[in-house]
Amino acid sequence: MPNRNHGGQSGESMQGARDAGQRLREGVGQMGEQLRDQYESAREGAMHGYRQAEGTVARNPGTSVLVGFGVGFGLGVLLTVLLTQEEEPWHERQFRRLRDLDLAGRFRDLHLADRLRDIPEAVSKRLS
Repeated sequence: MPNRNHGGQSGESMQGARDAGQRLREGVGQMGEQLRDQYESAREGAMHGYRQAEGTVARNPGTSVLVGFGVGFGLGVLLTVLLTQEEEPWHERQFRRLRDLDLAGRFRDLHLADRLRDIPEAVSKRLS
């Protein structure tokens, strides 16, 4: 008798796994259908926009050529400026950082010259 109960539990768990697998397949199928619908909708929108642009170009060929030339020229200038900018060399960056530290100003604030003048007197006091 214990084998039947154990077999029943195993059968129930197998049926639960099958049901879960079936629900998973259905969910994936629905998701696939939604993706196909969205793809088709996006494709139709892009085709509509392309046909609309094609009609505009056909109705206004001169303006279209000028707009295309202007956009291309603008992008070319932008790319040229971006690609030809020279980067500040490493050594110049380091020298600029040193200048920004203002070491001379820091030494002035220490009153170093006054302290150097007082060295002989301080040494003689120590020695005596």
